[in-house]
Amino acid sequence: MKNLRKILIASLFVLAFFSAASAQKEWLGSYSFEEDGGKNAGGAAIYISHRIDVSESDEGLIANVQSNGYQTAKELICTTKIEGNKLLIYFSNYGENNMFETYEQGDLLLTLESKTVKGKTEILTFWGKFQPVVPKNEKTGKVYFQKTLVE
Repeated sequence: MKNLRKILIASLFVLAFFSAASAQKEWLGSYSFEEDGGKNAGGAAIYISHRIDVSESDEGLIANVQSNGYQTAKELICTTKIEGNKLLIYFSNYGENNMFETYEQGDLLLTLESKTVKGKTEILTFWGKFQPVVPKNEKTGKVYFQKTLVE
């Protein structure tokens, strides 16, 4: 009976390990979100492109967040944490291309949540310290980022 219990416990650990590894692999890839804010008073287009690249490192998943466009230039190096079907993205440090440096190490920038609706996977965005530029995109818990490249 003791051997059966040991086998069952070992099996649960293996299953938990493979489940965590599988959840991690699902997030690998690139995600993009474009904001179109129309034109400013001078007629210049208000357009901002955001990209999140999620890749593997020795410590787990890391993310590079880039935003470029109208009065915007950000390159953020981030750590991540997986909680169920959510990917939490935390600020670690700045890349080379930044107009402003407003984040501190450990700030929760945003959370992506994978959700299946009518058989289709959607990525919901929950804004943290990282915010969209165009006010109409500030509502949290909506689909903004689309997966554009699978690793």
